[in-house]
Amino acid sequence: MAKKQWTPAQKDAISARGGTVLVSAAAGSGKTAVLIERIMGRILDPEHPIDADRMLVVTFSNAAAMEMKQRLMGALDEAMAEDPNSALLQRQRRLVERAKICTIHSFCFDLIRENFHRLGIPPNSRAADEKELSLLRRDCMEQAIEELYQDKEAASHPLIELLSSGRDDRKLFSTLRDLYDFVRAHPFYHTWMDHKLALYDPAVPAAQTPWTEAIFQGTQETLQYCEALISNALKTICTIPEMESAYFSAFNSDLKKFSEIRALCEKKDWDGVYDALKNLKRDRLAPLSSDSPEKAYVTGVRDNVYAKIIPKLQKGTATKEGYFCATQKEFAGDVAFLQPLVARLFILVKRFDEIFSGAKRRRMMIDFSDMEQFAVSLLAEPIEGGWKRTELAFAAGSVYDEILIDEFQDTNEVQDMIFRALSKEETNLFMVGDVKQSIYRFRQACPQLFIDKKEIFAPYDGETFPAKIILGKNFRSAPEVTQGINLFFSLLMSKPFGGIDYNQEEALDPGLSYPPGPERGCELHVLDLQGDTSDKTGTEAAYVSKKIRMLIDSGYQVAAGENLRPLRYGDICILMRSVKRAKAYRDALQKEGIPVWSEPKNGFLKSREIAPLVCLLRVLGNPLSDMDLVAVMLSPLYGFTVDQLAAVRTASPKTTVYEAVKIQAQEGNETCRTFLYSLENLRRYAAQAPADQFLRRVMDETDYLNKAMVMPGGQARRANLLLLIEYARNYRTNCSSVFSFASFLNRLLSAGDDLAPSSDFSEQADVVRIMTIHRSKGLEFPVIFLCDCAREFNKMDYSGGILWNSEMGFACARRDFETRKQYPTIPLQALKLEQQKASLEEELRMLYVALTRAKELLIITGTCRDLDKSLITWAEGPRTEKLPAYVMRGAKNYLDWLMMVAVRHPALQNCLQSHGITADPDLSGPLRFIEAAAPQAVSVPVVQEIQPDPSPEGKKLLEQRLSFTYPYEAQTRIPGKIAASQLGKGDMDKAYRFTSSPSFLTGKGITGAKKGNALHKFMQFSDYEKAAKDPVTEIQRLCQLGFLSAAEGAAVDSKKLQKFFHSTLAARIFSAEKVMRELRFLAEAGKEEIGDFLDLLGDESKVVVQGIADCVFIENGGAVIVDYKSDWISSEKDLIDRYRGQLEIYRRLLGQSLGVPVRECILYSFTLSRAITAYKV
Repeated sequence: MAKKQWTPAQKDAISARGGTVLVSAAAGSGKTAVLIERIMGRILDPEHPIDADRMLVVTFSNAAAMEMKQRLMGALDEAMAEDPNSALLQRQRRLVERAKICTIHSFCFDLIRENFHRLGIPPNSRAADEKELSLLRRDCMEQAIEELYQDKEAASHPLIELLSSGRDDRKLFSTLRDLYDFVRAHPFYHTWMDHKLALYDPAVPAAQTPWTEAIFQGTQETLQYCEALISNALKTICTIPEMESAYFSAFNSDLKKFSEIRALCEKKDWDGVYDALKNLKRDRLAPLSSDSPEKAYVTGVRDNVYAKIIPKLQKGTATKEGYFCATQKEFAGDVAFLQPLVARLFILVKRFDEIFSGAKRRRMMIDFSDMEQFAVSLLAEPIEGGWKRTELAFAAGSVYDEILIDEFQDTNEVQDMIFRALSKEETNLFMVGDVKQSIYRFRQACPQLFIDKKEIFAPYDGETFPAKIILGKNFRSAPEVTQGINLFFSLLMSKPFGGIDYNQEEALDPGLSYPPGPERGCELHVLDLQGDTSDKTGTEAAYVSKKIRMLIDSGYQVAAGENLRPLRYGDICILMRSVKRAKAYRDALQKEGIPVWSEPKNGFLKSREIAPLVCLLRVLGNPLSDMDLVAVMLSPLYGFTVDQLAAVRTASPKTTVYEAVKIQAQEGNETCRTFLYSLENLRRYAAQAPADQFLRRVMDETDYLNKAMVMPGGQARRANLLLLIEYARNYRTNCSSVFSFASFLNRLLSAGDDLAPSSDFSEQADVVRIMTIHRSKGLEFPVIFLCDCAREFNKMDYSGGILWNSEMGFACARRDFETRKQYPTIPLQALKLEQQKASLEEELRMLYVALTRAKELLIITGTCRDLDKSLITWAEGPRTEKLPAYVMRGAKNYLDWLMMVAVRHPALQNCLQSHGITADPDLSGPLRFIEAAAPQAVSVPVVQEIQPDPSPEGKKLLEQRLSFTYPYEAQTRIPGKIAASQLGKGDMDKAYRFTSSPSFLTGKGITGAKKGNALHKFMQFSDYEKAAKDPVTEIQRLCQLGFLSAAEGAAVDSKKLQKFFHSTLAARIFSAEKVMRELRFLAEAGKEEIGDFLDLLGDESKVVVQGIADCVFIENGGAVIVDYKSDWISSEKDLIDRYRGQLEIYRRLLGQSLGVPVRECILYSFTLSRAITAYKV
């Protein structure tokens, strides 16, 4: 195997020794490979090897931890193959099995279990189920709020007035829930609340609080932008002497005024800035007779500054206040009013924490936040002005020579403290991440931790620590793609907006060469809706689907190593900020005949296959619930028809449905009697069985899994049913009762919550994928479509009258309880400004993640209502090296950001000029811009009414048409799709309709057919190697995993299996080049292939044949088809005669599907324990 070539920066990251290192790894820079190689280098160091179990490796997810451990073991196995006698390799291979390669929560949980006695929690505490925890939290919140109301003083407190809508407590509940989750992301969170409450001190001048610091900063950014606009206008003014004479003085005065106010901001003179903004007036312009475009431009700029921008700073009305909404005196009054309100809220949070913690302790539950907080309490203790390590921290950290943290940019403050407490005075940390990809703010990730370290740490030189190493090489994307991304982000991301400067150090440096091929790079498509926004999502989706169809049909090629291959559907991914609009894209793609997969949405409990079971669980507890009972009866569980149900109801219209069914059963209605008998049996079984076993029995008795398979999307529905059993099994840890599980599901539905559905997604599926940007992180695709870019940013994080953040604590509006009006406060205005900035900075990082998923072609799409007006807005800003922070904050969506850069590129020169805008490109780089029109709908001609022709010719024509006989009537009886087994048996004229299993099939016994099905299931899902050694144990394993029911497991004959696995056929399967089980195929067949089985088929007719081969293996370049049979037969000849036709169809068509010749067809009879060759070349 060729040795991997590392870049100099990668080599530094792999070999750095002697202190703490931060690795800033750009997208596609190979950070995981570097991390693996570093670990290998440390544990195999010839001079100073570290034992594998003395390294703590923390990853973001369990999947990442498992992958890393497997890759390490694989690398060690390869090394051992080359040097099998190395004692060091053998030792490290053993140690890596128990090495701490895990998530932060897994590490914390292990630490807690080892020290439960120090925490006062039960030793057998378990990780809480998320949904169970959600319901418990709701109960505890209700208790805490009820206690608040019972306190007469608190019940009339302004807090209640502020957080109550007058109709319900929804706002109070949501505030308590969200604020609690937020404060728990801080170490020593009770102390954190005390410190933030202390900010509400009326004696402290406004200018000395963190709130005004943010407002001063925002004001300076706004005024700098105003100065840039006025300065640009002055440049135009100075080119026209008449205009310079009339306008220069006023515009120059504007610059002076803005500069003076900025100087006051730098001095932190709050009232000085307040008064200056209050008294700010623009000088009158001298008369100018000209009506030139230049005059319109400069006066328009000035009007915009004074009418739209400056008012955002000034005190305004109660409903529209600027940053400086109060004087110092008014601020002190607000603080005095709000201090007891904030104090009361923090008391409520602390009381809820006490109730919730007690409830979890009694149930022996620990949630993720508990794991982190318990770990902090074990490893650190607060001291004045900071914290110190505990004795336990010294002991726990002493066992680790190095602590490696992956995805460090997504770490929160609690997790960071845990790592630092475990380290050796912060000298043995190795942190890897990319702050440009920190997109988990909703989980309280703190990218500033990464930014602070990156600013402080010295560039790596091998001697100075702590050090930073930059991995800038991108081994994913084509140069044309990376250059396009760099073009956008070199202007969009800056220190004032984004936390870092996107400069040469941060830019993507292409490190992968691509073979010469089609046009690669970035394309920006803007659809001009020309005022028609009635269905902009559908319009954009239709446009994207046609673009994908064109790429596929045109033979667009992508790289395959050093060569090219045609683009496949699976190479394409559509990214969206949210999947709420994914349905429109899915529908549009399907309309174009394009296979598509999108992320599953909520709706599990209300889905077609799950809802009947939820209703059944309710009926067991209350059969008098008409709606639930009717749902169960009409569902595939019992298969009542609407007519049958109507007859039952009509016979007893004044009773409950349950009573009506009982009456019909007593009068001899066999269907009703059977239904009641089943219901009663299930009720008795539910009283003693765990919920998962109960659900399994329901599905077995009603054959519900197979019924779900024939519904649309049957595979996914079957997976959902098995997942429901799994949810019930997991719920056993709390309570195994069927009725308790039913109550759990009902409470979830009542709270508007749900369980996650299964995903029928296959990595190998050749489908276009639609997914969120979050889900795409870590993935890559040859072609990326970033769609819905005109979707407006979510403003929920910085709108409303209640906000909080880590630095400024809690802030809210002030309400006049007499007039019921609400007024903003300086803390609230500051929080709005900061939260807006933080939210939009994360959106910018989301955009970076989305763009860097593309390998060869990046297509960005968005819509605009009126392209003329939009282009003017995008082009009007100043030509600065970076887009100003004020401009970045003012963007409404991704398209605004991208287009404010694109208008400065030559690719838009023609577009701008065609819309009457002067083009002045000052950027370069690969970018293609497409101004697109909305796809036109096909016009349907108006059908005009035709009068009947009374002529003899018309009458004769009518008679001919009425007496017409279709000449190909026989072919109409040929289905579009037919099963190979049906062809082989010649059952074309027979039709069967199955509803529910008859009663003699639902008893304790199992029929011969079901025994055969059980045997086939075993052969499909079993591990052949394990089955060959011990078939009984393998049967038990499949039963435990839910692949076989208990009855099916008992029906499988282990002795017959043992004979099979010791047969010559099994030996051939074990030694085959490739083995495929339950191989499904679809093939188009005509008369030549199946005419002797389907005599109705004409010369030109085609039919799609589908089939499932039990087993196909490749041997000596040819395929061998194996069909397992459990029929009772007396001779080999009978078996061959019975299935010759089916195997002949398989032989003819499966070879087409596989692309290899079929050399042999074998029937294996479990009855005879013999392999019978039906065909052989």
